[in-house]
Amino acid sequence: MSESVPVNWWEIGLVPVVILAILALMATVRHVARSFALSAEMQRKIIHVAVGTSSLFFPLVFSSPLPVIVLIICALIVMFWLRWFGRQSGGLGDVLHSVKRASYGEIYLALSVAFLFLMSQGAPVLYVLPLLVITLSDTASALVGTSYGRMRFAVSDGSKSYEGVIAFFTVTWICGMIVLLLMSDTARLNVIVLSFLIAGFCALVEADSWRGLDNLFVPIGAHLLLARHIGTDPIMLLVVSAAFVIAVAVAIRYSARLGISRHAARAFTINLFLLLAVTSPINAVLPMIAIAAHVLARRNNPCRSKTPDLDLLAASTGVSLLWLFAGSALGTSVIVLFNITFVGVAVILAVLAVMGDGMSRRWLFALVAFLVVVGIVATGVIRANPVAVQWYDPIWPPVVAEIVIAVTGAFALRSWFAKWRAPKAFGIALILPVILFVVDGVLK
Repeated sequence: MSESVPVNWWEIGLVPVVILAILALMATVRHVARSFALSAEMQRKIIHVAVGTSSLFFPLVFSSPLPVIVLIICALIVMFWLRWFGRQSGGLGDVLHSVKRASYGEIYLALSVAFLFLMSQGAPVLYVLPLLVITLSDTASALVGTSYGRMRFAVSDGSKSYEGVIAFFTVTWICGMIVLLLMSDTARLNVIVLSFLIAGFCALVEADSWRGLDNLFVPIGAHLLLARHIGTDPIMLLVVSAAFVIAVAVAIRYSARLGISRHAARAFTINLFLLLAVTSPINAVLPMIAIAAHVLARRNNPCRSKTPDLDLLAASTGVSLLWLFAGSALGTSVIVLFNITFVGVAVILAVLAVMGDGMSRRWLFALVAFLVVVGIVATGVIRANPVAVQWYDPIWPPVVAEIVIAVTGAFALRSWFAKWRAPKAFGIALILPVILFVVDGVLK
């Protein structure tokens, strides 16, 4: 029986101190803003930089994940309270929520800090660099774009400027080189190329993010790229960079034919690129089938959501990170459950696509063929992974069970999928994998 890790109550006691310090900072910023007429964006960025900078010291202050988890949970409770109740009568919530655009950036930043701290144990560079990027580069992008942005492009919730993107890229590249030189033994040529790759990737992610999701996607994307490629040969890094640029260009070129926006095409490419940074290419097959089923369902049976493509992207990214975190917490790979989840999503979206075509016999035959093919492909994909990460033998029973649940849910709840289709599809698809995770992973 393994010994339990002792609780450091001194570190737990720091949690209310940190929360009160943040609230005091917000009160100070609100007072200064009223005295010097600071803009809402400036107030928000001051808080952003202060919180991000102070979070850089967490590895020095906290010796275990538990105090950080408690701190993040408490911070989320406070932020939700400020969002819903703290804006009344010019309360503290105005410091964060006076900007006109809808944003949940403060919540995503807190989640990013928790993710980075838990996933970077023993490797400080994997924590510091991603957090430094979202703290400094994001702020530089916002301030440059607001003050000097003239060449603008549209995003889902407004517009951004190319000047801001360039500022983000430049600051990230500089931060990357400095941090890698000081906190790793990476060769200098690798430092330059890897920093360039991270800067380009994160700048594109920031440009394509919406509703504050850059505070989640940018640091986690930087972390995954850094963890995967910190020891990669410079030539291979250049190949990876070129492949990413070509993939984005191809996605944009054919986005109109697929019936999706250029923004969504870039975002899907980024999502798949991150997936490939975490796992082998074979495990991208089922997510790509799910995307294809989404495109077909979007054409034949549109839902009422304003941004269905971005809904799918956000849901798939969130679920992928959930499985990554779950596997890390369990100390093993959950790639089997990840693939089973996307089997369910692909099947649900395919069924909804068939419903939109009037349920003709031809489409029903096509659906049956699709279900058979997905089952075979899923079994093959899971079997292509190392034996050590395969939870079941044979694998086809849970795959078939997932298909049955997905088909039943899609037909029984067809009207329920009229809005927020992608998140709901993932909700149904997660039922069986979560049960398997608890029964065969946690309880065994």
